[in-house]
Amino acid sequence: MSPKKYRTHQSIGFIGLGMMGSRMIGHLKGYAKELLIMDVDTVRAQEAATRANGRSVSSVNEMANADIVVLMLPNSKVVDSVVRGEQGKPGLIDLLSTGAMIIDMSSSTPSNTIENAALAAQKGLLYMDAPVSGGPTGAESGKLAIMAGGTEEDFLHAKPLLDRMGTNVILAGAVGSGHAVKALNNLLSATVLAATSEVFAAGEKFGLDPEVMQKIINASSGGSFATSHTWPKAILPKSYDFGFALALMHKDVGIGMSLIESTGIKTTLVNASAKMWDRALKASQPGADMTEITRQIQKEAGL
Repeated sequence: MSPKKYRTHQSIGFIGLGMMGSRMIGHLKGYAKELLIMDVDTVRAQEAATRANGRSVSSVNEMANADIVVLMLPNSKVVDSVVRGEQGKPGLIDLLSTGAMIIDMSSSTPSNTIENAALAAQKGLLYMDAPVSGGPTGAESGKLAIMAGGTEEDFLHAKPLLDRMGTNVILAGAVGSGHAVKALNNLLSATVLAATSEVFAAGEKFGLDPEVMQKIINASSGGSFATSHTWPKAILPKSYDFGFALALMHKDVGIGMSLIESTGIKTTLVNASAKMWDRALKASQPGADMTEITRQIQKEAGL
């Protein structure tokens, strides 16, 4: 087999300007000769293009000549429609030229990622997954943790671009590995958040000052991302607006649980946590922040 021929990073496409993508795109300003930006919200895409010195496009067809296309989309269904096309419309794998690369930075299902990579390879394209962790703050500062899935060669080819958006860029393994570890990470994070919410509710019910409790726990063995970031930003001020949707966390929990079930491993704690997130989503309003689960636990405690 002849060695792969990698294309230079002259033209970069970026699709998806949600809570994370709208912040990540700013770090690509000046990176490539051409930066093509697309979102279903065309006004948002135009605003992002202005900030990042890019060009707003309204269709994947306009990204046909891109060397790398980054996806930051809500879920695998949307990713699949962009990659494979739908309703007779071509997808990226039909439009991009041989040697171009697709990097899915969304929180997608590992099995979909593996299938998309196989379809891309049939068209002479490269495909990697590179989901992120760090929330809106990390996206804004360019200090995201990025967990990549792909060959070492593909990873090294993509890394200069990924380094613009993250400070901890790690190759997790083969294609799909990034999405697998991201789902498991978020499942763990969701479980810790749920447990922390119950513990703080108990402490406050006892009579502890939640701000004092946060300072002590955050400096002790019970400290976590929840106590160091979520509590001071969204729980103690009672704003419940950390910046990550409850529906997205619920989705990631579901992906993580599906992955665990596929391994045949029996779990107790994360299984209970997943049921808590199910209940939280059902009891919440559309668009609720993930910290809504904390508010619900506090309400049930009579706080």
